[in-house]
Parts: sequence; structure tokens; C-alpha cells
Amino acid sequence: MRRTIVPQNCPAPVKAQSEAIETEHFVFFSGQMPTDYAAGLAPETVVPDEVSLCGPPSMVRQTRYMLQRMEKVLESGGVGFEDLVRIEQFIIGRDQAPWYSSARQSVMTKGHPTSTRVCAKALEVPGALIACDGFALNPRSPWTKETHDMDFVPGSLTGYPAAQSAGPFVLMPGMIATDYETGIHPDARVDPIFWHQSAIKRQTEYIVNTKEKILGELGMSLKDIVQVSVYLSHMEDLPAFDYVWESYFPDDPPARVIIPCDELAILGSRIEISSISLRLDGGLKRQTIMSDSVPKPLFHEPHAVKTGPYLWLSTQMAADEGGLAREARVNPSLPWYG
Repeated sequence: MRRTIVPQNCPAPVKAQSEAIETEHFVFFSGQMPTDYAAGLAPETVVPDEVSLCGPPSMVRQTRYMLQRMEKVLESGGVGFEDLVRIEQFIIGRDQAPWYSSARQSVMTKGHPTSTRVCAKALEVPGALIACDGFALNPRSPWTKETHDMDFVPGSLTGYPAAQSAGPFVLMPGMIATDYETGIHPDARVDPIFWHQSAIKRQTEYIVNTKEKILGELGMSLKDIVQVSVYLSHMEDLPAFDYVWESYFPDDPPARVIIPCDELAILGSRIEISSISLRLDGGLKRQTIMSDSVPKPLFHEPHAVKTGPYLWLSTQMAADEGGLAREARVNPSLPWYG
């Protein structure tokens, strides 16, 4: 089952994307922003220069508008905020985070989905400070949602759980190597006195080890992870991260998306990882996809992982072992053609 959702009560995107897609078990929605797709930023979010010091901060205005728009999109798919199981949030500027949290918590009052929040350098709409995408459990599905809180996992400052089940899938929020009290967790810190330690190695190990403990409490293991999203604040860490990652997943690694970001929530953080796992007894089979018709992945990841009707893709780029794929290159002698 696949149905394109076309909301009738909010502005339609001007780009080639659906607002949301309904499947038998989930409703996936595209990135939502504080825009009316006509004037840029929606007029309701813009403060006139003459009264620029009046009213709530711009981030509060933009967040309220974006969440109202998101709610309309979800309602068109027959779901609500309480059905969300995962959201991915991109904000502009660390100083905007408190205002976003305040506005979001005043609107999304029915539970907290697993979530990831990172700082981006820019968004598609000039002046936009926030964007959010994700998916919800379809209430017409026989699957149910269950929240898992665990004492050994440091409590999030924004209230999201250690993990959340949606049918046979177990979703974990974006995890950072922090204790949410002193910054970077002591087990993930680098002692500046010793030169043999690596920040990206220690932080990656802390995050993956924590995920392994959570999965263990649920009768699962790292082998059950089928998809991860990795957010790196320093892209030069990628080779070292990939090296550490392979030590945990030497065979049959999960599908993986790597996303550069400007900053993470905790000062000193270099990596954040969210994940989706599949219970072996959940009725869906896992299949690793490696295609001979496209270039081999440049890093330790498959092209995709298939779980029943759902295909989780790894990062797709116009690249091969020689760098930018020949078919994607611009002829320097004819730079204005093609």
C-alpha cells in the first residue's frame, strides 16, 4: 500500500516532492518549514522592522507556524503528533535552540517521539530558522507503539525516550556522547595529556556501546540495526569514524546516511547517531542490497537494506572511486552546457 497525501488546507510545495506518503504501517512526511511557498517566509512569521522588538522571538513564530503546517499535513494522513515515532530537526544557530524547544513543547504536548536536532548552516528558504521531517505510526496499522525508558541511559533535556518500538521496529533518537550534566561523558572524553586518544573514536564507541546496551535490554543486538543516520560536525572525522564503525559491524552493516552539520547540541560533540532496528521475531525479513549496476559504496555500508516492504537507502552520491562520477562532471571546455 502506498498513497500520496495532498493536504487541501495548506500551501503546496513548489518543488517536486509530496507533502507526505502513507503506507500500511507508517506515514512519512517531507521537511516542513515556516514558508507559504509564495512570499518565502510566511507573513505570519515575519516581524515588521517598525516593531522589530515587539512580540515573541522569530524562532518562536517560525516554530509555531511550522508545527501548525505539520499538524495539517499529518491530519491529512489520519495521524497526529501523538503518533509520531521519529522526527529530524535542523535549526540555524545554537542560540535559537531554547526558543525552539519552548515553542515545540507548548504545541507537541502528547508524548515525545525519538528525535534528532542539529545545527545547519542554511535552509532552503532564506531567513528560515527551522525545518523538520519524520514519520508517524499509522493508527490503521495493527502495529502498536511502546516507549522504552532505561535508568542507565542519561535523561534527555528535551524529554525524548531511550528507545521507542513501532511494531517490529525499534527506533532510537540521535545520541550524543554526553551525560547531560557536565558535557561530554567522562567515558568519551579525551585526556589532553595523552596523544594516543581520539575524540571521534571515543565518542563513537560510547554511542554504539550505549545502543548495544539498550538493544540488549530489549533482547536484541547490534546485528539487528538496519538503518542509521550519522551527523558529523567535522567531516574530516569521516575516515576515522568509518574505521571505528567497521570494527562494530564487520559483516552485513546497516544502511547508513552521513549528514554534515554545523554544530551539535553539546559543546565538544563531534558525532550524533540515530538508528532503526528490526526484531527478528517481528515477521519481516532483512535483506542487504548490493547492486552490480551502480558504483560500489566508498565507505563501509551497503547500497540499502530491505525489511519487508521498506527499503532503507544509504547515502547516494554522484561519485565513484575516482571522485565525482564522469557522467556528473561538467566539461571545462563547455561549462555552460549540460
